[in-house]
Amino acid sequence: MRTLQGKVVCATNDKTVAMEVTRMAPHPKYKRRVRKKKKYQTHDPLNQFQVGDVVQLEKGCPISKNKTFWAVPIPACPSSPPQGLGIPLESELSQV
Repeated sequence: MRTLQGKVVCATNDKTVAMEVTRMAPHPKYKRRVRKKKKYQTHDPLNQFQVGDVVQLEKGCPISKNKTFWAVPIPACPSSPPQGLGIPLESELSQV
């Protein structure tokens, strides 16, 4: 199963966040790709996510009637380049 990523749209309930997952799917008649959205109730035991956070969904055992997913922070990408190269710019050298 593909991992789902979504955006938190509601975080008012205790230990529960509502997430909206957007995906692209072909239209049945016109075959054009359209956005489809679906909301999931996910378990957030530490109440760490706020509205607007992008998190990952992980399937788990059912917690309640509507909650079967856990909200998990997205792991940091190790292949991202560092912010600075460690080499000073010419403009920085002239100021010294």
